[in-house]
Amino acid sequence: MHPVRALLYGLAILHLGPGVAFGVLAFGCEGTAPALGAVCNKGTLASFALLTAGSWLILVAGLAAALLVERARHGGPTRARLQALLAVLATGALLGAAGTWLTGNPSWWLAIPGALAGAWLFLANPLECAPPR
Repeated sequence: MHPVRALLYGLAILHLGPGVAFGVLAFGCEGTAPALGAVCNKGTLASFALLTAGSWLILVAGLAAALLVERARHGGPTRARLQALLAVLATGALLGAAGTWLTGNPSWWLAIPGALAGAWLFLANPLECAPPR
């Protein structure tokens, strides 16, 4: 990866992590019965730090999955496709675990097939399935 591109990715993740944490705290902890009771009951700084670290973890996993899917798309070997699959599964599992932990709603585990479907749209080439003319 080009060093400037890696620097931009790093800066984006570094700034998006606290932004996501702030948004979750600002909109999930409002009202008399907050949607994120377990997170909102902790101290503000502790919740912010925990959410920031979780956001960074999910963002790094998502970036790794995106880069591995892009590498596998351009004629990578079977090993590259397996690495991309595992990274996409890990990203979906992290997102599902975080959403379930924050909200208590198990529907967040649908992030795993959602991540697989999203990756398939970028990895698959429907022209390879068509019979030759």
